[in-house]
Amino acid sequence: MPPAKRKTDSSATAKPVTPYAEFERAVAVYTAAGGQESVQRIVTAISRVGRRLDIYYRQQFLDLDISPGEWSVLTSLAVEGPEGHSTPSHLADVCGVSPSTMTHRLDGMVARELVAREPDATNRTRMQVTLTSAGWELFRRAVTEADVVESNLVTPLDDDERRQLAMLLEKIVAGLRAH
Repeated sequence: MPPAKRKTDSSATAKPVTPYAEFERAVAVYTAAGGQESVQRIVTAISRVGRRLDIYYRQQFLDLDISPGEWSVLTSLAVEGPEGHSTPSHLADVCGVSPSTMTHRLDGMVARELVAREPDATNRTRMQVTLTSAGWELFRRAVTEADVVESNLVTPLDDDERRQLAMLLEKIVAGLRAH
C-alpha cells in the first residue's frame, strides 16, 4: 500500500493575518451566532487589548523578578499612599487569596525587603504591612516601564479621542459596581 500523501503546509505561502483582520473575523462569527454587532465590537476589542497587555505584563513581571501575586500586593499598598499601610487579612481579601497564602507571599516579600511587617501600634495582636523604599522603587519602575508600552498602545488616538475613550471606559467600569 502506498504511503498516504501529506498535506502541504500552505502557511508558508499564506499572507500573514493582521490583528485587525482577526478582530473583524471574530466579530463576524460572534454576530452570526446572534450577538449584537456593536456589543461584540466593544467586547472583542477590549478582550484583544487586554490579552496584548497581559502578554507584556507577564514578561515584565519576569524581567522584574516578581509574581503577579506580589504585584497585586505592591499595587494594593501603593494605593494606600507613601504613609499608608494594610493588614495581611485585608491584603488577602483584596488579592483574592487565603490568609495563609498571603502570609507566605508576605514572608517572601519581607525577605526581599519589598515590604515591612510591624505590629500595629494601636492593636498589638494585629500586623501592619507597608511598602519599603525598595518596594516603592520597584513599583515606580514597573509603572514607568509599562507606561511606555501603554502609551504606544493608544498612539493611533489623538488627545481628544483618548479622553473620550477614557470617559466611556470609566462609564463601563462605574456600571460594573452596580452589577
